[in-house]
Amino acid sequence: MKFKKDNLGFIPVGGSEQIGMNANLYQFNDQWILVDLGIAFPDETQIGVDILLPDFDFIKKIKNKLLGIFLTHAHEDHYGAIQYFIDEINCPIWGSEFTLAMLKKKLLDNGSKKKLTLKHYPRKSSIRLNEFEIDTIQNSHSVPQSVSLLIKTKKNIILHTGDWKFKGAKNLKEKPFINELKALKDLKISTIVSDSTNSLIDGYTPSENDAYNGLKKIISKSKGLIIITCFSSNISRIKSILEIAKINEKKVCILGRAIKRSIEAAIDVGLIEKNYTFYGINEIEKFPKKNLLVICSGSQGEPNSSLTRIASGKIEKIKLNDQDSIIFSSKKIPGNERKISKVEHMFLEKNVNIFNEDNDQSIHVSGHPCKDEILDMYTMLKPKTVIPVHGNFEQLKANAKIAKSCKVKKILIPKNGDMFQFIDDNPTCVDRIEMDTKVFDGEKVVSLKDEKFSIRKQALWNGVLMASIVLDNRGNLISVPILTELGISKTEKMKNALLEISLKIEDYIEGLNETETLDDDNLKETLKKIILKEIRILFSIRPLVNIHINRVQ
Repeated sequence: MKFKKDNLGFIPVGGSEQIGMNANLYQFNDQWILVDLGIAFPDETQIGVDILLPDFDFIKKIKNKLLGIFLTHAHEDHYGAIQYFIDEINCPIWGSEFTLAMLKKKLLDNGSKKKLTLKHYPRKSSIRLNEFEIDTIQNSHSVPQSVSLLIKTKKNIILHTGDWKFKGAKNLKEKPFINELKALKDLKISTIVSDSTNSLIDGYTPSENDAYNGLKKIISKSKGLIIITCFSSNISRIKSILEIAKINEKKVCILGRAIKRSIEAAIDVGLIEKNYTFYGINEIEKFPKKNLLVICSGSQGEPNSSLTRIASGKIEKIKLNDQDSIIFSSKKIPGNERKISKVEHMFLEKNVNIFNEDNDQSIHVSGHPCKDEILDMYTMLKPKTVIPVHGNFEQLKANAKIAKSCKVKKILIPKNGDMFQFIDDNPTCVDRIEMDTKVFDGEKVVSLKDEKFSIRKQALWNGVLMASIVLDNRGNLISVPILTELGISKTEKMKNALLEISLKIEDYIEGLNETETLDDDNLKETLKKIILKEIRILFSIRPLVNIHINRVQ
């Protein structure tokens, strides 16, 4: 389906009815722009998967008409997928200084050799691309230099909010976002494409100053080693920690590639002073534990992160006791709860003091707007239409409810792949593209529906049973069928079961005529049924069965 001439088109590719994987397309007269291209994290049911990616297939089809990719900020759920689709990107990528510094370092770390065209957002002028005019508006979020986008065509003015909140970080010299919004009141914004993350939470999101005060209180009272983990790109939080460490005369050690990358990017663009002294893991033995503070990556329980390695005792230079403290200055991203809990329990076994969002809400503040901020935005800008994005269905619905209370005329709750056409200022869903979540699997991007993932899940939950059958060229058994199992049972009962199944396979094959034994596919299918029937009766599970038929002359 093609959009009509002079009608704006909007397609959420990712980030609607889900957390993460944000990617949104805008079209005007067959020219396109893409806002963000992020990843999402799998939940515990998505076995053998590290990250999820948006469906890039449609974007590939229109890539020669794609004028640019506009990044709102440097969070993985907004820019993390670029490295996986880099070979398909021929257009410029726009971003703030910090966002592009982070992207460059990320691509360098991953060994990417493709030269991308990266462009900084201009400070005071608009970006004009064919019939699009794009302005950036500095907002406040939990990463520096986050922006909202004002997307203009001849008939429409769209505010794509990105991630935001009203209260800016003072240590980054951010202006209050509410002041930036007030300057837009007379623009007659037709549609707001709006962040829904905290739409279920009453009130206003606190400022970074609140987190500073909460951290200062804990760090000042601590008698031992302090380990703090936070989102690696939260430079305001890291600056707060550095300032508190300085006040309390603590040396700072940085652990983790992601944290180091973010600090280097912040130094490159002048957000952290160049002469701050950081210590490496091999230097910390010089100082008493009470004079040390470690900032490390791993706030989401990532298995190979520095925090997890400390918790499991794999970093030998850090020995923990009941005087030491671990501070999770971060939120648990949905899908990561079990991983984080596992890390916390490893620390609990060492009698370490743990501070997290469950027992101390003063040590982390969100970067997203709560109900009253969203309501204030709609009241102030009076949009004709609101399209809630960036959230699960419950969050989108809550955002829609806020818009309804502000008497917004049209509210559209999108699904990934919905095609919205704006006839003048009136958007309607006119078609739909089926979106297929992707996964990076070792060397290439594949569909999450790929059979290999269901096979991995089956093997994990039910184990694997392998049968090796050796036949001569006339279909006669040369040796006894050999059965082995992985992950089912090591009991005497299983040994006896495998022996019994082997005998049943032997009896079955010996009862076949020569023609029947020559059809490998049918033989494998029947033997699989025999094996599964016996295992299901004895163990009430359905393992993955792999049958090898070897024929010898």
